[in-house]
Amino acid sequence: MSPAKAQEMQAVVRAFHQNVRMWCAEIPLNTHLYVALDVLHFALHLTNGQLNRTIDDKRPDEFGRLYRGDIDDGQ
Repeated sequence: MSPAKAQEMQAVVRAFHQNVRMWCAEIPLNTHLYVALDVLHFALHLTNGQLNRTIDDKRPDEFGRLYRGDIDDGQ
């Protein structure tokens, strides 16, 4: 998946995640609906993390560009 597509999906996931969090605030804690929304909240959190990983994996490694391995190798 391209980083642009992942960012597009992430925007939709974040907006829906915000709605789920608002719904959780309105629902009493001791209900089945709250438990279901909590599971959905967790799943959206995981999805957002995976999208972040997809976006970050495609970015150039700035640390690697600045790091000189030959200095630490004693050469």
